[in-house]
Amino acid sequence: MFELKHIDKSFRDRENIIHIARDLSWCLGSGEGVALMGESGAGKTTLMNIIAGLDTLDAGEVWVDGVQITELSQSELTAFRRTYIGLIFQKFHLVPSLSAWDNAALQARLAGVFDKQFARSLFDRLGIDHLAHRRPSQLSGGQQQRVAIARALMHRPRLVLADEPTGNLDEATSSAVIELLVSAASDAGATLVVVTHSSAIASHLGHIVRLGSGALTPVS
Repeated sequence: MFELKHIDKSFRDRENIIHIARDLSWCLGSGEGVALMGESGAGKTTLMNIIAGLDTLDAGEVWVDGVQITELSQSELTAFRRTYIGLIFQKFHLVPSLSAWDNAALQARLAGVFDKQFARSLFDRLGIDHLAHRRPSQLSGGQQQRVAIARALMHRPRLVLADEPTGNLDEATSSAVIELLVSAASDAGATLVVVTHSSAIASHLGHIVRLGSGALTPVS
C-alpha cells in the first residue's frame, strides 16, 4: 500500500542535527495495521506527515498505492490525499459551525464519493448515529474523536494515518476508540498506521515498529 525508499530527513535544533530518517526504507501492504512508537522527539509525527505528503524529504521516494507522491505538485497531492488517504489527528480539527454529520462527510463530498448509506453505517458502527445533528461544542472528547474517525473513513481511503488519536482521552475511552478505529479500518480494507506512545494502544494493532536515531526497528 505504501513504500518509503531510502528516505533521508533531518533538521537542525540549535547546534544539533536531528535525524528523523537515515536511508530509511519501509513498506506496508494493503489491509495491514501497525503501531509506530518511539521516544518523544524521535520524529513519529514527521514520518507520518512524510507518508501523507505533508512534509518534504531531503532524499528518497514515497510511494502510496503505486503512485510516487514525491513527484506530485501541491495541487495533485491535495487531490490524492482527498481520495486515497484518511488522516486522524490528536486535535480533532472539526469545523465548529458544522454538525457532526457534515464534519464527517466533508472530505467525501469534496472528493465526490459521498455515499449516504455507507455514512449511516459508519455512524452506527461508531455509536454516534444519535449525535449526527450536534455541533462539536455539544460533543465530548470521545464523541468528537469518533466523528474524526468517521471523517477519515467516509471516503473509503486506501490508507489511514492516525497521530496519537487517543492522546486527549481517558484510558477507558482510549481503549474503546482504538478498538473501533482498528475494527472500522479492517472492515473497510484500509491500511492503518497509528502513531502512539502507549503500549496499551499499540497492543491493539497487528504489528509494532519503533522509530529512533533515524531507523525503524520491528518490535512485534
